[in-house]
Amino acid sequence: MAILTSAGVRAWAAGLLAAWLLVPGPARAEQRTATAEDDIKAAFLFNFTKFIAWPAAAQAESFQICTLAEPAFNAAVDRALAGESADGRPIVRVSPATPEAARACHILFLGGVESQRAERWLAAVRGAPVLVVGESRAAWDRGAQINFVLDENRVRFDVNADAASGAGLTISSKLLRVARKVSARGRT
Repeated sequence: MAILTSAGVRAWAAGLLAAWLLVPGPARAEQRTATAEDDIKAAFLFNFTKFIAWPAAAQAESFQICTLAEPAFNAAVDRALAGESADGRPIVRVSPATPEAARACHILFLGGVESQRAERWLAAVRGAPVLVVGESRAAWDRGAQINFVLDENRVRFDVNADAASGAGLTISSKLLRVARKVSARGRT
């Protein structure tokens, strides 16, 4: 799969939005909440694998994207990852049973349903080469390196570059250019 440029991401998102607009009324409302936003976030999770470098110590047989989210989101991630790989390793989605198990993840997605327990999950992976992606202010405030936000009905993301660096992760400048905000040392 080709690497998406910022223009490519925008074109892909515009195409997805156009397809969504063609769905009839009631189904469209259901699809937007259950599918379109989830599909976009799932695609972002997959594309993060291309624009972030993990240290050699994080190498494993498979690339693990761990999700703590509702079943509809997990299904969207499964669709986005079907048959995909990262650095020649198959990508698998896992739902870790415990915060300690999340240390084996390459990416840990904390859905809004986990915002109350974000501190516990973030504390467990602190210092480990795990990219934590959230979708709540609670996850962002507690140290997630990337946080999804809705900005004028578009899925965007903010990046905490210092938090990523502290986890041993290197974020490509290409990804930073398409972020809504990039913060350093806790400032936006």
